[in-house]
Amino acid sequence: MRRRRTWASLACIACAAPWLGGCSQADSAYQPQVDGDAERGRIALRDHECTACHVIPGVRATPSHVGPSLEAYALRVYVAGKFPNTGRYLVPWILDAPAMAPKTAMPAYDIPEQTARDMAAYLYSLH
Repeated sequence: MRRRRTWASLACIACAAPWLGGCSQADSAYQPQVDGDAERGRIALRDHECTACHVIPGVRATPSHVGPSLEAYALRVYVAGKFPNTGRYLVPWILDAPAMAPKTAMPAYDIPEQTARDMAAYLYSLH
């Protein structure tokens, strides 16, 4: 009987491991490396009027509800519900979202890649 409890316990741990791993990522304030400056990104998000469509904590503007809120962005799993939430996908999304998802309402921006990296750094600072 003791052996059954041991195997049952191991089975329980094995099944719970993926959920525990997912929780620890959010709890440890995961922040992908994008080689950007969060403060410059906050200013760029304001200057490029991203708040015309998105609610972005820390960026002053009239609240908007056209696009999704970007509150707690660092805790999200996906970029636009389609791509893993990493700098590898977020930076190109900021630069040219229609190239990645042609039916998106988000426009392409003619900005330097470093500006997009700074914007991503700010978004990843939002927990």
